[in-house]
Amino acid sequence: MKSCPTCQQVYTDEGPDYCLNDGTPLAKTASGYNPGAAYAGQWQQPSPGWQPPPQGLGYPPPSPYPPQAYGQAGGGGAGLSKAALFTGLGSFATLLIVFLIAATGSRTRDTAAFAGIIFLLSLIAGLTAIVLGIVSLSMAGRNPAVGKAKGVIGLCLGVIPLLFLLFSLVAAGRRF
Repeated sequence: MKSCPTCQQVYTDEGPDYCLNDGTPLAKTASGYNPGAAYAGQWQQPSPGWQPPPQGLGYPPPSPYPPQAYGQAGGGGAGLSKAALFTGLGSFATLLIVFLIAATGSRTRDTAAFAGIIFLLSLIAGLTAIVLGIVSLSMAGRNPAVGKAKGVIGLCLGVIPLLFLLFSLVAAGRRF
């Protein structure tokens, strides 16, 4: 147990090292714990010349981060622009894989089916990159902290497979 020699308040051993009423250092006592003793007296004014205890002695350190409300998001849309960028990169990479399969692969039905599946995945990723890019650009208009560049790059990379599909359909239509 600890007690204040000035105001006689009692604290537990895990409590602060200084009295919360007047700031004097607490003295160890051999008396038993009386839970009501710490709150029995009224709060007293600190004695003249009282200095607050130094930081770190019984008090938590100040947080370098500002407090946030419950449920408040920290990023505010930066994740969407990153998602648009990476989805656009994935769409473009899968389109390059289709070109590599078409250029180096044999002309079998299996490789054509595999290239077709990869191309469909490229189209789906391209559409996703376009949607995420548009959403991140609209959020960047409302929140200047959100970067526009990643959303624009993801949007542009997502359009490339769709343009390739459009040119392929036009070329196939002319052939027939």
